[in-house]
Amino acid sequence: MPKSSFKIDEITLVLIVAILAIIFSISGKSNEPSKMEAERITAMLLDDHGISFANGGVIDENKLKGIQSMDYLDFKNSLKAKNDFCIYIEDENGDIILAKGSSKLNGDGAHCQE
Repeated sequence: MPKSSFKIDEITLVLIVAILAIIFSISGKSNEPSKMEAERITAMLLDDHGISFANGGVIDENKLKGIQSMDYLDFKNSLKAKNDFCIYIEDENGDIILAKGSSKLNGDGAHCQE
């Protein structure tokens, strides 16, 4: 059975980090700790960690499906995140790959939800 995978380009990765940083800075009391947590979570998801679903710009579909099936609180706990967050990833065709986040951040019509 051939292994299929998604590719994430550099622009998408930069957008993910920027979105996480913005959300953490809005929801956190202090900018610096929130920015550091956003960077830590991004590194955990995109590097070779137990919860990561991407490595070297290639998405592992099985790990991604595992994250997609988790509820927000379990996902937040697995990342050891202190603040609420939203992760929203689209592929190059605009199809949603992952949208997961706190409903507290949905006031502006954001795509992430619990």
